[in-house]
Amino acid sequence: MIEYVSPFFRPPSEAKSFILQATIGCSHNECTYCAMYRKEEQRFRVRPMDEIKSIIDEASDFGHITDRVFIADGNALVLSQKKLVEILGYLRDRCVRLERIRMYANVGDILRKGVDNLKELRELGLDMVYIGFESGDDIVLERIRKGANYDETVRASNMLKEALIENSAMVLLGVGGVERSLEHAEATGRLLTATDPEYVGALSLQLRPGAPIFEEWEQGKFELPDKFQMIKELEIMVENTNLTGGYFFSNHISNYLPIKAKFPRDKEKVLSQIREILNKKDESILRPDYYRDVINQY
Repeated sequence: MIEYVSPFFRPPSEAKSFILQATIGCSHNECTYCAMYRKEEQRFRVRPMDEIKSIIDEASDFGHITDRVFIADGNALVLSQKKLVEILGYLRDRCVRLERIRMYANVGDILRKGVDNLKELRELGLDMVYIGFESGDDIVLERIRKGANYDETVRASNMLKEALIENSAMVLLGVGGVERSLEHAEATGRLLTATDPEYVGALSLQLRPGAPIFEEWEQGKFELPDKFQMIKELEIMVENTNLTGGYFFSNHISNYLPIKAKFPRDKEKVLSQIREILNKKDESILRPDYYRDVINQY
């Protein structure tokens, strides 16, 4: 029986994927906004290779793996190249219908891998990574202890493009606080333009117990923008984002205003929608607060 260390996480778009928990927790685990891997049982570690292969064998034998695999936990790309190659190769050997393999990654892991190693992983089936950009503002990135800055994020994204691995970038409304709200939004739009990811997912900051930023908020050191300030951030972000054919989503349950857009085609339409809502300031047309409250229960 496959045993998972819980809770474990995956992007919404991986809902139909088999979750292969090759690592436990997150090797960085310093981001101040994140409470995902704070429990002692989620302390970062790598599963032994024989255990990983046993999980793959069982999942394959019982039909749990069809065409999609998501390798967890927080940044599985931190694994050595040798180990990743062995895992991806074993998946391909055991799962003949496998079409795609994806995982979370952070900027530092991508930079350490380099283009040649990334190309090798692409040939073995890794077609997309999910990266938490969070912000393009270096001041905010330092405050939230992201471990990467604007320039490093651009370099890592360029490596992915050269390796033909798609980039699904996540950005975080509200993470600059009230103080740097506008700077955060504008710089994040510029970062998205410079990196040109295939997918952008905008989420809204959740203040969750266990995350250092929650303690900052309790102590009055961090002020979370209100719902219309977050929507203003979304407007500024969209305004400053130019993609050559990527998708921009804010349909995560944490957001007050869900949008789905293909850039550049839908950019002006989305901006018009956002500005109309900002002009009306009618809370009844926004996603209700209890949606966000559901998230805070986990």
